[in-house]
Parts: sequence; structure tokens; C-alpha cells
Amino acid sequence: MYKYFLTIFLNLFSISLLVAQDEQEYLGVLKLNDSSFISYRLNFEIQKNNTVKGYSVTNMGGAHETKSYVEGLYDAKEKVITFNETGIEYTKSDITTYDFCYVHFTGKLKNSNGQQMLEGPFLGKYSDGVACINGDIMVKNMEKIEKIAKKADKKIQRSNKIADSVKQKIDIMNLIDFNGLNVLKADEKTTMFSKDASMKVTIWDAGKLDGDKISIFYNGKNIINNHAIQKNKKVITLQLKKGENLLKFRADNVGQIAPNTAKIEITLGSKTIDLLSNLKKDEYTSVIVVH
Repeated sequence: MYKYFLTIFLNLFSISLLVAQDEQEYLGVLKLNDSSFISYRLNFEIQKNNTVKGYSVTNMGGAHETKSYVEGLYDAKEKVITFNETGIEYTKSDITTYDFCYVHFTGKLKNSNGQQMLEGPFLGKYSDGVACINGDIMVKNMEKIEKIAKKADKKIQRSNKIADSVKQKIDIMNLIDFNGLNVLKADEKTTMFSKDASMKVTIWDAGKLDGDKISIFYNGKNIINNHAIQKNKKVITLQLKKGENLLKFRADNVGQIAPNTAKIEITLGSKTIDLLSNLKKDEYTSVIVVH
């Protein structure tokens, strides 16, 4: 039964563009030259001057999830798009060096059986232009992925080959929806980078108000204790020291509905990173801001 679910999952992630005027969203995989696969989400807008701006997310929901900025150009006549990953918004990798391998891609927007896609080789380069790992991008229409996911969820729930205990844990649509968020999990470190000397932390309950409470620690000091999350946003401004700054969140309870889910925004200069806590009582998650 696990093999059955894994086959459906891999089929979904080996395909994925939600087109809303000039906004493009793809979901799929990077196939590396060592034959390994990494989930890949690509979201961008084509501007009036045919410039491309957006972001990518690799290893979605995994231990090395990384969100990068994307910039490039689009040739509308030839339907050729060129984009490069240009910097990191956040990463969940265990950072030992701040040099990342960025995707550089040039290829045509294709249409196969009514489904738009991007496929082709990419070059991996460090920030100084030195080559790293190469591979292929394979991403397709998000709209069709969602339709397939809904059908797969129904098929799983109706199947007599899958135990009820397993069915309760499988929700492919929920997995796809969560891939649009940076979910803060227990004992996890999320690293961000800032050239500004301060950051703004905003906390509120974006869902059903159920009494969740959290505490916040900054560079070893308890700055917020047992705070009841409300619909009204609580804003905290913090000064950054040179090097690493450690922001820790602790779930003090799970409210009426588990888990503890606080909506958190971290603003660093002109960029805002959206976060969502997903913690049990007394669990911690950490955000490191490198200045």
C-alpha cells in the first residue's frame, strides 16, 4: 500500500503552470546529473518590459528546503525564457558556508496536449560564476496537478488496498497547498540573510482563533512570554548584530485545535518572508538571521 501511494506521489511531482495573465506557477522536479531528483516550485511574473521576476523553492517540505529569488527575460516572439536564481530568501539547510549552487536556465515554454511546461537542461553556478552541479528542469501545469491530486485523494480514500490508518495520513492536496508556505517545524533551523541592521517580526492568528500561545526568545533573551495569539497583529522591531542572530519560537500550548499555528512575518528591509508555525506544546523552532 505504501508503494501504491509513493507511485502516485512521484507521478504528481514529476509533472506541474497556473497562468493568471502574466503570473506563472510551475511545480515539478530538478533531475541532477547524479540521477537524483529534487522537488522544485517556480513562481514568476513577466513584466511589461519582458523582464522576469519571482522565486523558486527546492526540496519543498524537506530538510534542505530553500527559497531563492529569480530574475530573467522572456522573448514573447520565440517563447524563450531565460532566468537565474540570484540570491537566497531562506534555507533550512545546516549552513556551514554561505555559498549556494544557483540554477541558470534558458528554454522554451512548451505546450503538450493542452498543458504548458518547461523542460530542459540547466547549469548550476555559485555566486562567483564557478560551475557546480548541472541537470534538467521538468515542471508542468499546476492547474492540472491540482485536478490529478483531487482524483488521487478520492481514489486513495475509496481503495480497499489501503488501511484506514494510512488513509488518514494521506492528503495530497494539503501537501500541495503547504508547499506555498514556509512551515516552521519542531527542532528546525531556518536561515535568512539581511543587509539591514534591523528586522520586524509580526505575529497573528490568520485562521480560526483557538487560544494558541507562544513565547519568543531573541539572542538568548525572552522578549515575549506566553503570548496569546490574536487576530490583531503584534509587531516587534529588533536590532541585528553582525553575524548570526537567533530567533526562537516556543509553543506554550496547542489551544483548542492542535497543533500551534501562528502566522509569522519577518521583514528584512524591502522583503517580507511569510512563515507558519506547526508545533506541539513545548516544542521549539528557530530562525537564524545573518547580518
